[in-house]
Amino acid sequence: MTVKTSSPLLSERQAQALGNVSSLYEPPEVHDALVNGARLRFGLIADPQYADADPHNIRYYRNSLNKLATAINELNDLKLDFVVTLGDLVDRDWTSFKAVLDRYDALRHPHAVLIGNHDAQVISEHLGAQKPAMGLPKSYYSFSLPGYRFLVVDGNDVSLYCNHANGDDHQLAEYMLEELTECQQSQAQPWNGAVGRKQLEWIEQNLREARERREVVLVFGHYPLTPVNSHNLWNCETLVELLCRYDVRAYFAGHDHRGGYDRVGNTDFITLKGMVDGENSLPFSSVTLADDVLTITGYGTEISRVLSR
Repeated sequence: MTVKTSSPLLSERQAQALGNVSSLYEPPEVHDALVNGARLRFGLIADPQYADADPHNIRYYRNSLNKLATAINELNDLKLDFVVTLGDLVDRDWTSFKAVLDRYDALRHPHAVLIGNHDAQVISEHLGAQKPAMGLPKSYYSFSLPGYRFLVVDGNDVSLYCNHANGDDHQLAEYMLEELTECQQSQAQPWNGAVGRKQLEWIEQNLREARERREVVLVFGHYPLTPVNSHNLWNCETLVELLCRYDVRAYFAGHDHRGGYDRVGNTDFITLKGMVDGENSLPFSSVTLADDVLTITGYGTEISRVLSR
């Protein structure tokens, strides 16, 4: 199959090997005309985590396909600037991606996808098995609308999901996890990862430029940053300090299927509930930002919030 990708995140060989999965690395093509004055509105989905597998505990893997279809139909009826999926489209198996991507074909809004830890493991194993092997691609990028800048950060940047073709990243991840474990940090778990030095520099450069241009910044990441819990990014404290120093309006995450909320300084940190949890529960949300008031409209079991500064 010949696949063309407009993503600057992938090499031609990676795009060829990933096939249609390469679309997950393409930044969304947002349109200025969709912005209604100072109001911004977008949709959020977290952790569908589909697999053709029997339920385990409260995770109903097969049910995610119908849940996704329902959520996408609901979001299509809304006037949105874009939709973000906060990671973990699949739980396991390379073949799972096709079923999920078929569901997303019905989405009529621009779509930004984050690579979750489960996605990263499946993609990394697939690329690592090629000859010659290819590393897990970095998946951080920015996009913008007038007055707004959106950052998608890559928490798998330094992680155990990196394969032997990723250079020193896997070895660095082992070292970071060992250090965190010795310090008894709750996020010292093999299913988490970290933002690397180069990416941190990229984030700060974007935040500096946004401040100079007086843009409102929203950041999306798979891994939560706060409050303290076992699902947080390994170097969550570093990123919290950076985002708050530049007065980022909000950070949205998935990964911790229970959801969560915290505020540090003027920045709201919102974690969405996982779609895969529960036989019939269907959490997702729409978010409106107007006059610096962030309104989260929760669907299903997702919590609605009105967050003003």
